[in-house]
Amino acid sequence: MHKTDILIIGGGPSGATTAVTAKKSYPSKEVTLIRKEEKSIIPCGIPYIFNRLDSVEKNVASDDSLLKNGIDLKIGEVAQLKPDKKEVILVNEDVWHYDKLVLALGSKPFSVPIPGVEKEGVWLVEKDFPYLTKFREAILKSKKVVIIGGGFIGVEFAEELSRIKNLDVSVVEVLDHCLTTNFDQEFALAAEEKIKEQDVKLYNGQAVQEITGSEKAEGVLLANGKNLPADLVILSIGARPNIDLAKESGIQVEEKGAIRVDEYLKTNLPDIFAVGDCAQTRDFITGKNVPIMLASVATSEARIAANNLYQLKLIREDKGTVGVFSTFIGGLALGSAGLTEKRAQEEAFDYLVGEAEAPNRHPGALPGAEIIKVKLIFSKSSEGLLLGGEIMGPESTGEMLNILAMAIQQQASIFDFNTWQIATHPLLTSAPTVYPIIAAAQNALAKFKS
Repeated sequence: MHKTDILIIGGGPSGATTAVTAKKSYPSKEVTLIRKEEKSIIPCGIPYIFNRLDSVEKNVASDDSLLKNGIDLKIGEVAQLKPDKKEVILVNEDVWHYDKLVLALGSKPFSVPIPGVEKEGVWLVEKDFPYLTKFREAILKSKKVVIIGGGFIGVEFAEELSRIKNLDVSVVEVLDHCLTTNFDQEFALAAEEKIKEQDVKLYNGQAVQEITGSEKAEGVLLANGKNLPADLVILSIGARPNIDLAKESGIQVEEKGAIRVDEYLKTNLPDIFAVGDCAQTRDFITGKNVPIMLASVATSEARIAANNLYQLKLIREDKGTVGVFSTFIGGLALGSAGLTEKRAQEEAFDYLVGEAEAPNRHPGALPGAEIIKVKLIFSKSSEGLLLGGEIMGPESTGEMLNILAMAIQQQASIFDFNTWQIATHPLLTSAPTVYPIIAAAQNALAKFKS
């Protein structure tokens, strides 16, 4: 039997961050991380292994931070949890005894029961090095690819694959537009225009009836009767938490299918925590359970759990997930934080909208000047809290989005933006007179006062 103070199962972003944070928070404790994979893939980089990265190897996460921080890294697959004995049993029958256990089990791609989904040439977006290596080889041999699902992964795959010479790429999305789960329509339409500029064919508002072919995929039949020829099909329709180990051991699962946790990421069983894609997430604004699976969320949860393993630190509790999404399509960066206007309507909020546009340089005649568009959603209540925001423009908008996320988390109000102090430079930012986040807030404030 092996013994360790802190045992972490899973080597993705949440597992690695938990391990390093735990070691820094409790340096006297022995920290062990067990993961199934010899090489740990960077999840968000998967769409880019086909062209920009030029190989799967370049999308492998380094183990340096684990090793430099004294983390004991073990490669192995966990077969069973025994919480009553504080033991974890591996497939090779090794037994590990722990004092604290953190489950960072991740998620797996979701496969819908479409006829023909079992055919050769139908691929999921797995976070597995050998699988992705074969996937990449198959893509590079293909002529016609159909992607089922127009969410972030689907459109990022489409944009990347469109860069491969002589490859025909199509996206099928059952909703009216791609990315509408996370963006309001005007932002989704802007993204779609960029996708179309890459010669990607979009089939919106279409359900898939069947993946055609004998043993190998030869096409995708839509519900409207149109058949899209394909020698390779990618299923990009979401993911589900890996919870089998937890359920079998008596750990509670919530209604959305993730491991139930409290504000410190503790499960219902003593000394067992869960973080990342496998763990329940609550919306920061509505308090509802929301299935948000992002590396940024996973690492935030990991830091909270790691800090609270031995001592509950009130300033480090999980107050909810803001939900910060970003993507980059054809040179256009798009991001959203908190509630979109569509979600504010669905949640029956009484809200105000403020919008603004400005060049990312000043004056706008400078080389590299591009327009930044900001849309902010504020509560119409007396506090005027920021509920959410969307930004699109050049690459710099990615960091502007993080400003909005912090503002939401710190419960900034519509009034706070009037006194917000910023740094500006002609080659780096919009002019301070028209800085788009402030200008959008002022636009909303005029409605707030009226």
